[in-house]
Amino acid sequence: MTTLKAAIVGPGRIGSTYDDEVPVHRDASFFQDDLRHSGLYTVHPINHAAGYRSTPGYHLVAVVGRGAERLTAFKERWQVPGYTNLEQMLEEQQPDVVSVCTQSAEKVEITCAIARHGGSVKVIIVEKAMATSMAETDRMLAACDDAGIHLVIDHPNRFSSQVRRAKAVIGQGDIGPLGTVSGWSSASAIHGGTHVFDVLRYFGGDIVEVMAGSPPQAEWRDGPVSGTLRFASGVVGFFSLERPAMAGFDLRGADGQLVISSIVGESWITKTSLLDPESSRKYPQVAVREPFHPEPPKRSTIQQVFLDVQDLIGTGTPVPSTGIDGAAALEAGIAALLSARERRAVSLPLTGPERDIVIPNR
Repeated sequence: MTTLKAAIVGPGRIGSTYDDEVPVHRDASFFQDDLRHSGLYTVHPINHAAGYRSTPGYHLVAVVGRGAERLTAFKERWQVPGYTNLEQMLEEQQPDVVSVCTQSAEKVEITCAIARHGGSVKVIIVEKAMATSMAETDRMLAACDDAGIHLVIDHPNRFSSQVRRAKAVIGQGDIGPLGTVSGWSSASAIHGGTHVFDVLRYFGGDIVEVMAGSPPQAEWRDGPVSGTLRFASGVVGFFSLERPAMAGFDLRGADGQLVISSIVGESWITKTSLLDPESSRKYPQVAVREPFHPEPPKRSTIQQVFLDVQDLIGTGTPVPSTGIDGAAALEAGIAALLSARERRAVSLPLTGPERDIVIPNR
């Protein structure tokens, strides 16, 4: 296996310290039975530095940052050179993969600068949300395309073994043709909503219309919103991002239902069938309900990102979350806020001045 040199831009929370926020660290096998594994982020590592260090085939070579305190802390913790100048790092370290772990407003300039430099970089991994406007995503996609660099977005659900298995189960027809997809989160349209929109797109395909409502907002900013989606595939979607609600997804087909909870082990698949297969009526039906993927994951989602990037570089295997996917998730969130503000259905893709709407987010 060829060792890939990795660098990180952004020495803060998702780059270095996220795992410190969990007071009790346990192996994934601990979270079973009455101690069900809770959420995507209990299996560590979460942060990029620890992810690179714990994934075979990577060598973390550098970090770039602006704040002296965080930069010094990162250098001391991970024992790598620190830079305040991105171009200098790229020239001296020649990384194969660069993670962009900054605030969203900074990501467009950093991504485009890496792409312009070219050199050794093969893949840029950008944390969600990838930008603050569609105009910014346009620049990022064009810059990476011109440079022949792969742009990967870390929407962690796409790297979850449970979500991937759900995709396969639906693809093989276990719940019949997909009819509706629904998602819940107590977070806002962009910061948390990109997770929801991204998963709903993963199952439903391209979104062509968004209709939403929200509490009144006097300015363009990230905020709570709920509404409906229409997909090019004909699937209908529902989302709620404004009330306290356990995060999760509901996928309904003609012959069953799949519920993905944020508590692994509390997800279920229900399959229905006719009590009398020879009946000319579509009822009565009987249902079989069983746990869906109850065992905890064997690796964290960031480790899976890095493994998928290895396959992308080594064999050309597509990753499940590209720059196009990241841009589409952001677009759905912006469209939802636009729809709520103007009280109308919004068609996608956004066009004209709509692509310049800036939604500040983390």
